[in-house]
Amino acid sequence: MIYNDQTINLHNFGITNIESDTFIHNHRLIQTIILSSNSLSYLPNHLFKPFSKTLLNLNLQNNQFLSLTNNYFLRHLEQLRTLDLSKNSIKEIYIQDFLGLKHLDTLILRDNKITYLSYATFTYCQKITTLDLSDNKISMMDFNAFYLLKNLKILLLNNNPLGQRSMTNSLMKPLKNLQYLDLENTQLENLPPFLFQTNHRLQSIKLRRNNFQTIFNKSSNYSLKRTFCGARSLVEIDLVSTNIRSLDVCTYYRISSLRRLYLMNNPLHCTCDLFYLKYGDIYRLLSNNKNEIDNEQYANIDIYLNRWVSKLELRRHLEKAHERGDFYRFPIELSSFARCATPKKWHKYEINNITGIYKQCRHRWLAIEHDCQNYCQVQNHKEISLTTIRSISSRFIHCDYSSYSIINFSLLLIWFFYHR
Repeated sequence: MIYNDQTINLHNFGITNIESDTFIHNHRLIQTIILSSNSLSYLPNHLFKPFSKTLLNLNLQNNQFLSLTNNYFLRHLEQLRTLDLSKNSIKEIYIQDFLGLKHLDTLILRDNKITYLSYATFTYCQKITTLDLSDNKISMMDFNAFYLLKNLKILLLNNNPLGQRSMTNSLMKPLKNLQYLDLENTQLENLPPFLFQTNHRLQSIKLRRNNFQTIFNKSSNYSLKRTFCGARSLVEIDLVSTNIRSLDVCTYYRISSLRRLYLMNNPLHCTCDLFYLKYGDIYRLLSNNKNEIDNEQYANIDIYLNRWVSKLELRRHLEKAHERGDFYRFPIELSSFARCATPKKWHKYEINNITGIYKQCRHRWLAIEHDCQNYCQVQNHKEISLTTIRSISSRFIHCDYSSYSIINFSLLLIWFFYHR
């Protein structure tokens, strides 16, 4: 047994059984107990009672627990903050299993054999901010499984056979403070519209290694259509290896906070809609000012716009212009190595290396704002209108590089073309 003032470390001691009075004479203010990598399947009910007021962290990883139902050793740990039960063989969890853990912050149940989450499973640990259920066998979840988890920030469900029926709007509704959701490799083929409309603080979603197929024809019914509508804080979506062909442009257009889309290893059909997400409103702004640009510069718009979206220093100026309301749809970073499968002329081309598309796409880009205006009709969703672009002759613009951030964004773009 390894002691220090606040920790008892019994990691990998080959322990199969612990007597109930093992810690009864311990008077240290123990905050952490590590019993990982042993062969424990049961612990005495009062084993941790001497530490009921002080124990903050309990690590039971990599043991042989089959269930918590007849194990009451957790009920005296009212101050516990972190509980790690990963790499056991737990098949079922119930409400009463977590009775008394009213201050629990992190619950790790990764790599067990859990198959089902019942109604309000985590009722007695409502303060948890991190819940790790990854690498289990969960195929069904009651639509109120996460009821009362209003403080949850991180939810890991990756590597479970969830399938379609598990992910419902009711399931996500209580998670008002959720910031990160991992659904990698969960056998999803689609997700319902407005799934995240109540998750106003959600910033990152990981959906890689699912199978979001898209039927591509004139009446295409896109996968993930309106799924992210209302997720107004979403910054990044990971869609790597999801078999996606086409993106529903209006869904992503309406998420003004969105900055990154990870699209590698997908059979992408590269359309004007996809490239609109790459460049945002900047093309539309330039087309409104095309009379200020001579023919040669007009023909090279693609080249200079690529600089704006690819150079970090220039993107910072875009951020400032976006904050001022000079445009609505900020350019989204489409991951490096994401390649087009179709059309044939761009087969295997990296999206970020394709240029010279302005002429064929400009009419579609100009129509997108109108087409998408009421696409995500979420209650209390505030519309952000585009700033009117003033037509001012470039001959009146006199500024240097350091003054970019204080001039109107449309003027800044014109200046860039005339002073390249």
